[in-house]
Parts: sequence; structure tokens; C-alpha cells
Amino acid sequence: MATVVQPHKRECPVCMNDFTTPKILPCGHLLCRECVISWMDSKSDAGCPLCTCPIVEHQGNLSQSSVGVVDALPTDSVMEAIVESAGMLIKDDICNACDDLTAEYICMECVEKMCPSCVKIHKKMVATRSHDVESVSTVTPERLAASRPALCADHGDKQAELFCPLHHLVFCALCFSEKHNECPNVRHLEDEMKSAENALGSLTEVLAKWENNLQQAIGNLTVRTQAANAVEEQNMALVDKTCDRLQKIVEECRKRLKKLIRDSIGKFKKSLCDVKSELDKRLGKVTSHKHLVTRATTVRPRPALIHAAQTLTDRVNSVDLSADLEVEPWVSPSPDIRKQCDDVGKAMRAELQWMELELADVEKPVLVFHENCGTNICLTNCQRTAKRILPATEGHGVVMSRDSMALNVLYEVKIDEINPPTEKGVSLGVTRFPPEQRIVPMLSEDLTESIIIWESGIRRKEINKTSNVAKALKSLKVGSRVGLLVDSSNNLHFYADGQDKGVVAEHIPMPCFAIFDLFRNVTQVTALPTSKR
Repeated sequence: MATVVQPHKRECPVCMNDFTTPKILPCGHLLCRECVISWMDSKSDAGCPLCTCPIVEHQGNLSQSSVGVVDALPTDSVMEAIVESAGMLIKDDICNACDDLTAEYICMECVEKMCPSCVKIHKKMVATRSHDVESVSTVTPERLAASRPALCADHGDKQAELFCPLHHLVFCALCFSEKHNECPNVRHLEDEMKSAENALGSLTEVLAKWENNLQQAIGNLTVRTQAANAVEEQNMALVDKTCDRLQKIVEECRKRLKKLIRDSIGKFKKSLCDVKSELDKRLGKVTSHKHLVTRATTVRPRPALIHAAQTLTDRVNSVDLSADLEVEPWVSPSPDIRKQCDDVGKAMRAELQWMELELADVEKPVLVFHENCGTNICLTNCQRTAKRILPATEGHGVVMSRDSMALNVLYEVKIDEINPPTEKGVSLGVTRFPPEQRIVPMLSEDLTESIIIWESGIRRKEINKTSNVAKALKSLKVGSRVGLLVDSSNNLHFYADGQDKGVVAEHIPMPCFAIFDLFRNVTQVTALPTSKR
């Protein structure tokens, strides 16, 4: 079957013309032979102009000339045939026989354009009546290239019947008897074509498989990039929130300390003002009496002066003229202010330490489910939410951590949905099998190295006490959390709602992966961020 190639795909991406001797680069892109040579001559380390992959695969080829390197590249004979067929279809729409009439048809085997009259003659001739004649407007270069018969390499007018793998040539029976009768493994062309088709089919399957694998890998990287972007955004928001909180603390401290200073100094200043006011009053009295005394001395006659002196003396003696007044003691607020500043410094240091701890969580492991979790589970929320999509009677919903567990880190999930609410069930555990190797159900007897915890106990060669575990698992509800932690001694702890329910298994072989199984009527769980304990 011919591969359908769009018209623009027949153009060389460098010269933008139809391919001439198209060469297949190691990356799979096509370029004209002369374009590759010119491109390599223009740069010492020229790569593919489309994807920058090296044109020379092996370092040993660096010493060769560009012509030698390009000639060693395989030529795409299929593209050559398509380009040639396209040229036949678009050139001179004139009947090959009449030379003066428009050609409306083309024989797919003779590759000749014909007018309606010649088509009738073509159909009447014994040698050509079985040929496939079609309208020129409906024939594509790909179909024309695929329908063209294979011709003998030496006798271009004879159809090839045989193939010589030694010389890689197709030829007629006459050439076989004259030139290739001693060549080994000469085969019928049809048999070789079938082998080539089978090989191409196998290559298509292999490439499709790897294409799917690479797309999945790119998808996984995209998901991780999105998760990294989300973490970046969260931590940027955390920094802003913390700095806003620190700024608020500073502003509150500024207001509080300024008020303390104003209250303390203001009280002392008021006392000074009160004393000054009283002294001003006394000064006024002194000044007034001084004027009276001066005036009496200056203008009053002698008898009156005697009386005035007695009167003013009595008045002055009755007025408090002392400059001694007690001022409120000044108590400096400096010690209290220093204490307040010290307290603010401690609070800010605590806030900064808290922020550093929060930001350090970027480096800690995060529980993300592996994409290889079967057809019964749908993953969303950057592979952190697992929803069972089949009824409870049709199997479990098994999800596993994408990465191996870290020591002293709690891996837990939150129950999102239970349907109906009166019935519930979930199991969890660890396994040594990486997620990509898990091809059997989690509860299979084959997983002898796995530790599975469920309502009735623990499945493993060694069974520990399960009373706390069973009680916790039987009391699950929407919003409940269950989790696992492997401590520094490789002991497995079971957690319920953030509380350690004890060691359920000892000496866990590392590395291991966390597994969670939704069964009965638990339909959705969400992985929570991991935390160190």
C-alpha cells in the first residue's frame, strides 16, 4: 500500500522545490542531495535544519567530505517515485497520441495521458483493454506511483519478474539467464514484495509502539512540569503571604512602640507644661507687683508712699513667689522599647524559619500515583486524584506511588467519595514491584513480597497485631485519611487521620512503593502532600 503524502510534503524544506534525489537523514527528515551538501559545507557542525540532530551519526565520518557523507545516506526511492508521478500529472495536459487534444484520462499502467477518443481505442486493444484508465483529475501522485509496474533495470520496456538481493536489482527473465543465473537467492519479485510489505508492517507496529511510549513519557513529563509549575506558584504565594505577614508585624510593632513613646514622653511633657504654666502665673504676679512698687516710688507723695509701702508689703508677703515646684518624674521608656523590639525580632525570625520550612517542602517527596494503574481507574489532578470508573462488583481500583517511598515520610490519601455512605472499603500497603512491572492484581497470591493491610488483617508471611488497623479501617468515612510510613529501621507504620496506629510490619525491604486499593464502595481518593515525621 502506498503511503499518502500531502502535496507540500513533496517539497524540500530548504530549497522549497520538489525533492531531487531525496536523502534520508539519521533523524528521518528528507532533504535534497544538493541541499544537504550545501548545508554541510556552510557549517562545520551542521545538523538537520529542521530538528538540529546530527547529520553524521558516527564520529568516524567527520573526516569524510560532505559529498561522501551525503552519498552514503540512503535515498528515499518512494519519494522519488511520488515526485516523478506528480510531475507527470501536472505537465502538458496534451494527449500523448494526438498531440493537439487535451488529455482527460491517464492509464495507470502505461502512464500515458489520453483524450476520450484514444481511451476508446485503448479499451479495444487486446493488450490494454484490462488496464485501469482513470480521470486525470481524480488520480493522486501517490496512487500513480503505487500502480506503476516494476520495469527491468536493463530492459526498460519489459516488466520485471525477479529480484537479485546480491545486486539489489529487479530484472526480467532474459536478464536472469544472461547476467544473474549464478547469483544466490534470486527470488520472484512478488515474493520479495510480500516480504518487504511484511517487514514494513512489522516496522510500523514497532514504531507505533515506541511512538506511543514516547508520547506517554512526554505526557508524564508534561504532567510533572505542570506539577512543578503548581508548586512554584504555591511557594511564590507562600513567600508573598509570609512577607505580607512580616510587614504587618513590623507595622503593628511600629504603631505600638510609637504609642508607648508618645504616652510616656507625653505624660512627662504635660507635667512640665503644668509647672511652667504655674510659674508663668507667679512671674506675672511678680511683674505686676514690681510695676506697682516702681510706680508708687515714682509718683506717689510721701504720706501716700507710707501707706502704699505697707499695702504692697502685705500683698507681696501673701503671694507665693517661690520658683520651687515638683515635676512628674521622667521614666524613660527605653528599656521597654528594647524589649518590644527584641520580641519583634524573635517573631520575625520565627516567621522566617517557618517560611524556610514551608519552602523546604518543595524538596520533599510528593505522593503522585503512577499512570500504570489499569483500566478501572481514572487519574486527575496531576495524577493525585484516583477515581474508580467501574462498579464495585467489577474489580478493584489499584493505584501505586509513582516513586519509591522515602524513609520517615508519611504517604497518605484522603477518602473523597463513598457510595453508598453506609458501605466502605479500602486497603493499602507496600510492594517491591515497580509500578511499570505490576501486571497482576494487587491482592494476588503471587505478590508474596507485598504487605497488604485491609479490614480483616495483613497479608504477608509475617502477620503483626491488627486490632488498631482493623478498627481504623472499619470506621472510614468521607474525609478520613489513611497512610503509611517506613521508619529508619525499615518498620512499616499505619496511620489513620494523621495518628500513628503502630508498626504493622518489620524489616521492610527497600526500595518499596506505596499501594492503595479502592474496593467495595470507596470510589475516589486524593493523594495528600507527603510530610516528614
